[in-house]
Amino acid sequence: MSKVEHGYPLCQKGKQIVKGPTVLGKAHSVDIPLRCPKGSSLVGVSHHHPSGSLHLSEQDKRTAKEKGLSIICVTARNKARCYRFRKGD
Repeated sequence: MSKVEHGYPLCQKGKQIVKGPTVLGKAHSVDIPLRCPKGSSLVGVSHHHPSGSLHLSEQDKRTAKEKGLSIICVTARNKARCYRFRKGD
């Protein structure tokens, strides 16, 4: 099990969500480049919490709002949970 956060951008291409490049972070944070493969657009991010929590941190919520993300997914202990955001959330 990874002891550092890692993550990747979630990009939309037509009706599909595609994964951008995975990056490694630190024990409590990861700086995910918000770039998508050609022909797709950014809709969110997915990242791993080594702490085991599937809940969003306050930083996760701020990032969603500041960057206008629609989706943030969190993985931990072989489980995943995705959260949707709307403008103004």
